[in-house]
Amino acid sequence: MSFRKEEKLNVSKSQLHNLLDWVFENGGYKLYDNRTVSSTYFDNEEMKMFNDSEEGCVPRKKIRVRSYTKYKHEMKSSTLEVKISSVEGRYKNILTDFNLDKIMTLGLLDKDYGICKPKVRVNYQRSYYKIHNVRLTIDQNIEYIQVNKLRESVYKNYEPNIILEVKAGNFVPTEFLYKMFHFNRVRFSKYSRAINSFMK
Repeated sequence: MSFRKEEKLNVSKSQLHNLLDWVFENGGYKLYDNRTVSSTYFDNEEMKMFNDSEEGCVPRKKIRVRSYTKYKHEMKSSTLEVKISSVEGRYKNILTDFNLDKIMTLGLLDKDYGICKPKVRVNYQRSYYKIHNVRLTIDQNIEYIQVNKLRESVYKNYEPNIILEVKAGNFVPTEFLYKMFHFNRVRFSKYSRAINSFMK
C-alpha cells in the first residue's frame, strides 16, 4: 500500500499556458503523449459512494473500470480500480484479473457498499507532466455520460473547467506543494460532478 498526496487546482485556460511555460523553464518535462481516459463508475442503489464523496467522509472509496478509449471497454485494455480515501491518506488498488462482462452487466459485490452497478461514464483528454518529483495531470474536454441498465448512453453533459491535479508521495511536504503551485485548491470529484450534472 502506497499513500500519496493529491491536490486539485483551479486553473483557468489563460493560467494554464503560463503554468506550462513555468514547468518547462524549471526543468519539468512531459511524461507521456496525451491520452483519452474513460472510466465507468459504480455505486449501490442508495448512491452511498456519491453521498460519502459529497460529504467528504473518511474512509470512503470509488470503484471504476478504466480504459483508454471512448469506445466500449475491452477486457484486454481495462482495469478495475478502487480508490480509497482514509484517515491515513489516499491509495489505489488496481486489478487486471476480473470478469468485465459480468460486473458491467450484473454489478460487483463490495464488502463496504454491497452490490454496486455502473452509474456513469466519464471521458476526458489527459496530459502528463513531471517537475521536482511531483506529477501533474491536466484533464480537458471532460464529458459525463449517464448509462442505463443496458449500459446504453442516455444523457451526456460537459464540464467547462480544466482540472489540474498535483500528485506526490506522502514524503513530500504539503508546504512545498503550496509554494510550487500557488493556485486555489478545490474539491473536485469527476464522479460527483457527473451525478450532480444529471440532477439539474
